[in-house]
Amino acid sequence: MSLSTLILRSFALGTVACACVSCSASSKPGSGAGARGSGGNSGSNPVGSSSAGTGVNLNLDGGAAAPGNGACTGYLCQIADCSGHPEQTTLSATIYDPAGSVPLYDVAVYVPNATLGDINTGPTCDNCATPVSGDPVASALTGPTGAFTMTNVPSGTNIPLVIQIGKWRRQITLPEVKACQANQFDDPTLFRLPKDQTEGHLPKIAIATGDADTLECLLRRIGVSDTEFTNPDGTGRINIFYDNGQAGYASGASFPVAQTALWSTLQQLEAYDMVLMSCEGSESLGRNVTTASKQALLDYLDAGGRAFVEHYHYSWLRGMNEGPNQEKARKYTATPINAPAPWTSAIGEMMIGVAEWSTEANTDLDTGGDRDYQIDTTYPKGKDFADWLVNVKASTTRGTIPLVDVKNPAIEIMPSAERWIYDANAQPGATAVPYFSFNTPVTATPEAQCGRFVHTGIHVATVSHDTKSPFPSGCVSAALTPQEKAMEFLLFDLSSCVEDISATPVPPSVPR
Repeated sequence: MSLSTLILRSFALGTVACACVSCSASSKPGSGAGARGSGGNSGSNPVGSSSAGTGVNLNLDGGAAAPGNGACTGYLCQIADCSGHPEQTTLSATIYDPAGSVPLYDVAVYVPNATLGDINTGPTCDNCATPVSGDPVASALTGPTGAFTMTNVPSGTNIPLVIQIGKWRRQITLPEVKACQANQFDDPTLFRLPKDQTEGHLPKIAIATGDADTLECLLRRIGVSDTEFTNPDGTGRINIFYDNGQAGYASGASFPVAQTALWSTLQQLEAYDMVLMSCEGSESLGRNVTTASKQALLDYLDAGGRAFVEHYHYSWLRGMNEGPNQEKARKYTATPINAPAPWTSAIGEMMIGVAEWSTEANTDLDTGGDRDYQIDTTYPKGKDFADWLVNVKASTTRGTIPLVDVKNPAIEIMPSAERWIYDANAQPGATAVPYFSFNTPVTATPEAQCGRFVHTGIHVATVSHDTKSPFPSGCVSAALTPQEKAMEFLLFDLSSCVEDISATPVPPSVPR
């Protein structure tokens, strides 16, 4: 069979009188370990507590505030010494997507002690070692259930809390956090990512339409408000471009054309934090991408951009001649790819050995996916992905997920790529990989990588029953299907800070 070789790689009762644990910022305990960030600064919001920045300790018996010792400022002075008490001051909740429906994994949650800075739009070379803004004094990270527990939390009224994953960020205010006890919240309408810019910061996202899928509708079902979908000259954070399929809004406005207005130059791509490409539904159309556009996308990724491409957009990874149906590729053999490092990054031969792919002629793998697929649990995030799928009821058996309408999966991927979903039984001698990602620049060390690329053969329009009517009338309003939940997890992972695939995620660092 023939293949294409592709290239790119509850609150408790009572109050307790407590004092500041240690008002020295250099010795203040916290729950975070290491550093974490993406986009570093995000939106301009004040810290928003009546006691912030006053240099005083909060008298938790309800009396007047006592003078501070000058060694601490703001919320550092409100972290109670709970020695001798049965509990520490903790804060627990679950974080949800913008719709307030699906719990999210790997979301950073922290109490800031300074005004949050602005976030930069476009590719930025930030990774998980880049601190978030706001000088956190307590932090945590959500796990596979979407829940977190933060320790050593400042107590008092009007405590600010930041919810952030990559360039998605929302700051909320907690009415009260009681000292030396467990504070449990359960409010999906409050503890969620922003739906629109009135609630917080959203990444700037470009979406190219396709005849075979509807990623714009998926983002809408995830909870992004319709007001955020506009053309580039509008104020929305999500801009839709025509590549194939439906070509405009129900209002009558047309989408700009992706080939000329989105990816023909690096400057166009640099206006966005993420670029999502729905499957065009045409291999010939996919092959129309030019060498100049490939180079622009590679430069965008190496600078810290994120790209998510579906099915026939594997043409972006080809180093072959351009044009419809050229260079159909070589015959498949059972021998896996072992292309030697370093992976080169010249256009035409960029990132050699990233993947091999099934083709239209390979009918066993092309029909791909109306069956169970496996989750790769050999690395930390893969294990958490498997647990998350069970927790959100997208999977009944840990480590597997049923998928439909999977097309042309990769057969082999380079060792440094993350294999998220695969099918080891696709065909003797072959492993189908319908979703994988890798960090860029490919040749850089993990700590120097700041971009990410995804390819998937998974589609969502078929299971969601979206139509090709003008946006948003063609989008079905319904709860996410299991397949869409899996895609939601992976899209937010794409948004998250970049780190070594073998690393275990950690929350933002706090003063010790």
